[in-house]
Amino acid sequence: MPEDRLISFPSEVGLALGASGDGVGELHKYLARFGYLHTEDPGAFAPIRRAAREPEATPDQFDDATEQALTRYQRFHGLPETGELDAATTGQMSRPRCGFPDVGDGQVGSFLAQGNRWTTTNLRYGFENFSPDLTEAETRGAVTAALGYWSAVTPLRFQEVAIGDNPEIKIRFVAGDHGDGSPFDATGGVLAHAFYPPPNGGEIAGDAHFDEAETWSVAIPVPSARFDFVSVAAHEFGHSLGLNHSSVGGALMFPTYSGAHRFLHQDDIDGIRSIYGEMGLGGAEAGVLRRRGRHLRRRG
Repeated sequence: MPEDRLISFPSEVGLALGASGDGVGELHKYLARFGYLHTEDPGAFAPIRRAAREPEATPDQFDDATEQALTRYQRFHGLPETGELDAATTGQMSRPRCGFPDVGDGQVGSFLAQGNRWTTTNLRYGFENFSPDLTEAETRGAVTAALGYWSAVTPLRFQEVAIGDNPEIKIRFVAGDHGDGSPFDATGGVLAHAFYPPPNGGEIAGDAHFDEAETWSVAIPVPSARFDFVSVAAHEFGHSLGLNHSSVGGALMFPTYSGAHRFLHQDDIDGIRSIYGEMGLGGAEAGVLRRRGRHLRRRG
């Protein structure tokens, strides 16, 4: 594990109710970072966590709140709900993932459309900078492909403009603390994060940030020790459009990265259509779908 990582992965297998010490503290940090335990410093994601029912744990103590939060994490990720830090859970926590919190409202289900949406279906995006891992042409092509998954199933349309034109979605490659209250870690941890449409996120609403500490690729198969920029970008743009994480393991909006994922699962399609409607739907039909999107779809 890199020594400069800003968050660490809980690794003390066997921690359970009644345990204490530094290992429990690491578990608390992880669960608080991703929306399962209360934190006084939610960073850029404060607006979506204010109304959350996140339990508050006693520092360095594996108490009832810790067990509740860990069980919720296990349920969301499709793991056995042991309420203990077992090997399967530490393995899941060690996977690269999105920095967006999983359950901002304390609930678990499939897709969650949280209520905010862009007031137009014609959205603009722009690049504040580019990654040295990719040519500008490769980056532009990857973003076009990533946004194309969402436009293929909705009325959404996207256009690149200069960053000075103040596009709705601003794209940045940054490392470490980059000024939004949610710093990136070192390699292989949090890959990227993005922010909901206004009013959530304030000036950075809709923006997508990618960790420059990672090594990005657009090649298939993805080279070793690199991450598929198309897949990660498509996931982050789901947040930029109004989707939370999904608990469906095969969904693009599932929190963790497990390799190239260049398609939308039906759960992703249902989620984005609940906000913006299907292609060709009239205003009334689209409005019904948007209202449905304000409610969490629980697993069948």
